[in-house]
Amino acid sequence: MRVPVLTYHAMAMEGRGPRANDHDALAADLEVIESEGYEVRPLAELVAAWLRRPATLSGRKLIALTCDDGSDFDFRDIEHPSWGMQRSFFNILRDFHAAHPRSQPALHITSFVVVSPADRAELDRLCMLGRGWWGEDWWIDAIASGRMGIASHSWDHNHEALSASRFPHVARGVFTSIDTREAADYQIEQAARYLRRRAPNPAARLFAYPYGPHSEYLVREYFPSRARELQIDACMGDDARPWSASSNRWELPRYVHGRDWHAPEDLAKLLRDAA
Repeated sequence: MRVPVLTYHAMAMEGRGPRANDHDALAADLEVIESEGYEVRPLAELVAAWLRRPATLSGRKLIALTCDDGSDFDFRDIEHPSWGMQRSFFNILRDFHAAHPRSQPALHITSFVVVSPADRAELDRLCMLGRGWWGEDWWIDAIASGRMGIASHSWDHNHEALSASRFPHVARGVFTSIDTREAADYQIEQAARYLRRRAPNPAARLFAYPYGPHSEYLVREYFPSRARELQIDACMGDDARPWSASSNRWELPRYVHGRDWHAPEDLAKLLRDAA
């Protein structure tokens, strides 16, 4: 079993074309995934199968798609003042399915969202353009489509732009500093509860570490002891390798566009190596 998990960021746009824009990259990469013979499946489905009967994933060229942070660009087409109309990740999947109606019947992407409404609004003001592009009113429609899942990327991303008044001793801008029960509950437990209430779906049983690197406390103590209560089945890290039968369920690896591949031809090579 060797399953690549690919990660995109809808706010990663510095121009047009796959190298400069994650929207253009996803559209091009779907063609590569298809040509390389990979089968896209929902990440939560693959995790559930892996935990229950891992042998069912062997001998298949499986792949999962994810995106991080959960801005409205994930689901809605938005006119960016610098880079023009951006086709959403959700609509890019719909475009692919319209062009290839007999391919990828389970085409799906998991959006790992910053969960806190107040902190999303503040981050929209501080880090985007203050246009109200970081909401949650689309979550239920995304889930109902069968093409997108909504999962946790923590309560507030431990983002450096936000106030640290609640935990002044916890370094911001990293997730390696989340190394106590109190800090972990703030970032993980309340996010899990909010998602279960506002966006119940299989992907809510997944968590992705903001920034990628994370504390050993979370992997070795917090999740192993609290996973059942939190109703979280697995966590995504950012090690650039395929997910395998021997992977640790609390730090499953992911490839990140813009770091691990930049163009469709790079992805083709990555997928061939992964297989």
